[in-house]
Amino acid sequence: MHLQYGQQTRECRWQPSPDNTNIRDFTHLTAVSGANCSLVLGGFILLARCLRLTRPLAGAFAACGLMAFVVLAGPDPSVLRAAVMGTVGLAALAGGLRGRSLTFLCLATIILLLLDPGMAANVGFLLSVLATLGIVLLATRIASWIPSMVPRWLAAGVAVPLSAQLLCGPVIVALQPQFTPYALIANVVAGPLIAPITIFGTIAVPIAAVFPWLAGVPVSVAGACAGGVAGLARFFAHLPGAALPWAEGPAGITSMVAFSMMTVLLVWGSLHPVRVWTVIVGLHRVLVRLLGRRPAPRRRQFPH
Repeated sequence: MHLQYGQQTRECRWQPSPDNTNIRDFTHLTAVSGANCSLVLGGFILLARCLRLTRPLAGAFAACGLMAFVVLAGPDPSVLRAAVMGTVGLAALAGGLRGRSLTFLCLATIILLLLDPGMAANVGFLLSVLATLGIVLLATRIASWIPSMVPRWLAAGVAVPLSAQLLCGPVIVALQPQFTPYALIANVVAGPLIAPITIFGTIAVPIAAVFPWLAGVPVSVAGACAGGVAGLARFFAHLPGAALPWAEGPAGITSMVAFSMMTVLLVWGSLHPVRVWTVIVGLHRVLVRLLGRRPAPRRRQFPH
């Protein structure tokens, strides 16, 4: 895998290599994304709750923390876009109000396009919007489908990457006509390592400026977790069938849209077997009634 970074936009452009094509499932982790901003914003919100700040003060405290992270990462258009989308995604997960979150997403998208119309032709911007839209529309709902015996953090850890992948799949297939069957499980397994990388890596920067000798601790934690992500990427990249060919052009996009819709139905059906059985029995009864109402064939009467 070869990664190239633009000096101005800090965008991560993926170019496939013949030996590790499936590592592209983790390329979104190499650039500042909405997930990183969500983690930073969520961390400041939790810290504000520990300090027992009021809701307005907690919001202002978290916003200041996110602005500091943007300045630290570099106020490039891609970083600002990630900060906006990360805020929308976190609001959707925390609030659970899809209507307001969807309105916020639309307003944020319009404002970003007005500030920089060139983003309309940016694939990274499109993927960010689609991933956030998937989280807003599907993540909370899919997490609610999972039985209550499953921990909520695990349910959210599966629902968030699944919802984002369902909406981003058609665009990814248009860019690279391949299907990676291990993408979801790879992101779920690597998900717990992303928070320590982002949080400890961010903490290490200001500490290094004041106490360089103390910064070794958070750097070591972040480095160890980053090494774990790299190891997982190599593991999944070498599994059989890690990159399956997919149709190109409109046929591939259409088939991926259909596949995403079937995936949602399959997930719902597997988590609600009783309802599926009830629907099947109801359809069977309706079919039997329709067949029973068919008029019997008239018998031809012959004269005596």
